[in-house]
Amino acid sequence: MRELFEPLYQVLNHVLPGQVSYGKKENLDQSDTYIIYQEISNRGSIYADDKVQMRILTMQINMITKEKNLELEEKLEVSLSLAGYEFNMLTEYQNEDGSINRVYEIKMEVL
Repeated sequence: MRELFEPLYQVLNHVLPGQVSYGKKENLDQSDTYIIYQEISNRGSIYADDKVQMRILTMQINMITKEKNLELEEKLEVSLSLAGYEFNMLTEYQNEDGSINRVYEIKMEVL
C-alpha cells in the first residue's frame, strides 16, 4: 500500500511543504494551515472464485486553514488533477476555533 500513499503524500507536500501528516496532526509545527490525509475504506469490488480481484481504496484529505483560502484550495485541486487524481470535494465547515476544514475524497482502484 505504501506505493499508493507515497505519491499522494508528495503531491500534498508540494502544496503545503512540511505541513502534511497521515491520520493526525503530528510532527507538524504549530501552523494554523495543514493537511491531514488518511485511508477511510478499502473494499472489494470485483470477485472471481471467491477472491477479491480488485479493491476500491478511498482516501480522505482534510485541508485545515485559519481562514478561507481560495488560492490554496485552487493549488491543491490543480495539483491533484495534474497528478492524475480524480477527487471530489465533499464538504467544508468551520471548526470550533473558527478555522476552516475542507474535505476531499479520492477513490483508487487497486488490483
